[in-house]
Amino acid sequence: MKKKVKTIVKAIGIIIAVMALLLLALIIYFIITKPKADISDIPQSMGVSLINFPESGTDGDNEKFKWYSFAKDAAKDTSLIEDSKYFAGYDTAEKIMDFENDEQYMVINAYKNPENTENDFISFVLYHKQQGQYSQPYYIFTTWIDLNNDDMYSYDCDDAAASFAALEDAMGLTMDMGDEGTVYFGFWTNEGETKSMTFAGRKTDGVKTVDLFDTPYYFWYITLPDMEKRLRNIDYGNYTCQDMIDALELKYDKDNTTEK
Repeated sequence: MKKKVKTIVKAIGIIIAVMALLLLALIIYFIITKPKADISDIPQSMGVSLINFPESGTDGDNEKFKWYSFAKDAAKDTSLIEDSKYFAGYDTAEKIMDFENDEQYMVINAYKNPENTENDFISFVLYHKQQGQYSQPYYIFTTWIDLNNDDMYSYDCDDAAASFAALEDAMGLTMDMGDEGTVYFGFWTNEGETKSMTFAGRKTDGVKTVDLFDTPYYFWYITLPDMEKRLRNIDYGNYTCQDMIDALELKYDKDNTTEK
């Protein structure tokens, strides 16, 4: 009788152990395969930078600036940005596009960061202009090209475009083209969706394929008028992608044949 009881107890113990292992496996599976939340209506907060750094200055007359006749020569002088945490990858980056007005010059680069090989990066590099000459770059900032590398949230084409526009507007990384409007830009991974995008009924100024890495990206840019009025109700301390999408009247043709 005692032997039978021991056998039963042992069997129950084995069953409990197996159930515990199955439960652990289910938890691990859930963690690994847990679907990411749609970013559209997730409240976000972004610190606003006025691009005003005493160490480099924003005044074109600052004595720390050197002046060059050609932008390619100015780019070689990294004295004001080489201590930045965003400087990694600058020397190996490939220029995607540049924009300029009478006072500012901005270069958009794409590169792989040797310190973060899991993501492809875009960098914004700012220069001053004065009497047709270029200062050395005084500010650099980087972010991921593919926002869907985020572990928590998933992005659609319009979410990504809205996120790039919010970042650029909040941090002063746009380019003022006077009466024509303000230049905004970004990346997406689906060519058809990128080319179908409209902002308040306007098509993008252009879409450029960036095929530097294993995955091709599509760089879009657009000059939009009246942006101060359009974005005046956006609070970057508490906003959503959907707020930006609505303000920009951003639309696109969704490609249902591919996954994000």
